[in-house]
Amino acid sequence: MKILEAQNALLSNYEVYQFLAERQERLGKQKQNRRRGPGNLETLIHELLQYFRSPPGPLSQQPVTYSADAVTKLVERLRGFDLAKGELIMILNMRPQTPAQLHACIEEVEGRLNEDEQSQILDIVAEVLGQFPVEEAAEGDEMMVEGEEEEAA
Repeated sequence: MKILEAQNALLSNYEVYQFLAERQERLGKQKQNRRRGPGNLETLIHELLQYFRSPPGPLSQQPVTYSADAVTKLVERLRGFDLAKGELIMILNMRPQTPAQLHACIEEVEGRLNEDEQSQILDIVAEVLGQFPVEEAAEGDEMMVEGEEEEAA
């Protein structure tokens, strides 16, 4: 393999996920033909797909709400916020739901975006990619905090 242009494009986790899922499907067909790729390729693909599908990752939601159209639509709708490519990729990969998560995606967010713009970005992400379900563990933690408060009173 020869690299023609270094860092010509950035890939989101979804794009890597799609590529690997297609590659795994092709490898499954090659098994029938008794052809094999490099020794650990199947293991690597399997483990990466398992990582992408495991909670709390955004691609763990079933059915997956990401699609090529959704990625394009999200990038177009966020274009007006003057975000760098890396920041857009981080937003796609992390699917932020709270201002704290958004702060992890955007460099110097406090100086660049006001609170309304930040909430607009979070609303756009939730609208285009859907709302990510709350984890049961997080709900359990909230119930414990409420119970502790009642005991203290």
